[in-house]
Amino acid sequence: MNLDHSLRLAAIVVAIGGCVVDRDAGSFAGDSSGAPGTSTGAPQGEGSSTGDASTDGVKLDLAGIDLPAEECASVSQSSTILEAPSDILVVVDHGASHTQLQSVFSNFSLLIGDGQIEDVRVVMLAGYPTDGGGVCIDEAPLGTQMCPESDANPPMYHHVDEVIAAPSLLDQVLATHGAWGPTMRAGAWKHLWVVSSADASLPTEEFLAELVALDPDFERLTVHAMVPGAPRSGCSALRPGTDAGDASAYIALAEATGGVFEPLCDYNVGELFDQMLERIHEVALSCSYDIPTPPDGQVFDPGRVNVDYDDGFGLQTIGHVASPADCAMVANGWYYDDVETPTMVVMCPQTCGRFEAAEQASIELRFGCATVPAG
Repeated sequence: MNLDHSLRLAAIVVAIGGCVVDRDAGSFAGDSSGAPGTSTGAPQGEGSSTGDASTDGVKLDLAGIDLPAEECASVSQSSTILEAPSDILVVVDHGASHTQLQSVFSNFSLLIGDGQIEDVRVVMLAGYPTDGGGVCIDEAPLGTQMCPESDANPPMYHHVDEVIAAPSLLDQVLATHGAWGPTMRAGAWKHLWVVSSADASLPTEEFLAELVALDPDFERLTVHAMVPGAPRSGCSALRPGTDAGDASAYIALAEATGGVFEPLCDYNVGELFDQMLERIHEVALSCSYDIPTPPDGQVFDPGRVNVDYDDGFGLQTIGHVASPADCAMVANGWYYDDVETPTMVVMCPQTCGRFEAAEQASIELRFGCATVPAG
């Protein structure tokens, strides 16, 4: 993209004033200024460069910011931070004590009833109460006071009656996708809350790959684990005669996806829900910006896009990450909504939170220079 053509793009820096939070909305997006042009391929890798769009001695004067000579023409548009829908899949193995955990799920329903999680859908994958195990939620808004026979309350709450065995929990999640998968919403942020007396039945990478193959929305997955931190007998949260095994793989999975770990045998409901709420809001509040249409005769190159941010203390470039999962590995970053055919630039949750905290800030999308990787 040469400078003459680049300058035909509107070089507008948009002040977002700390971002506007609208928790009544059920999706997140920036204002659209048209569909992107033809993609010429994925980002070109870290440090790659195939030239730039600048001309020696030329500077772009954008909203009072005198950018360096080797800058690219830029396009920005107004944006609003909205809270995206959240789908929570809860999986409970039958070794967990129905009596002990009944209060946990009662309080979970009350938490949702308090409106602290906007636009939420809960899917329970567990057997109904039998032999001391199983789950049934009576309390509104999830429950319908028909336990233990039934507690499904669509569309907010679905219960798939499946007796879960701890040694095969993740296998059963995949095998029953046909029963619970259709209740999940396209575009919603996904959370998996596991309550288990034993460790994961599949290696993390294998499970996540198979889950994403079933539903690509699970690329944006946060795992919360209410599991034993170490082997233990006599755990009150389990049925008599059921011992707690080591669940270090679940704990690592929760940490890797930015989720919450709470010890099953010594849990604190208040701590658990406070942390889960924080994580749910963090991932749901994600800034996104539509990629504008390029000028006539030009094409959009996803390997030549950069994001600049100014909070009043100087212009900073936010680096690119390959996927939402990589956000946890960097201090700040952004990614494309779709790697193959991107239509939006999406901020990592921690970066969006930074925007929200700023009293005055501007965000600018620049086109024409090699994409800078986060690091």
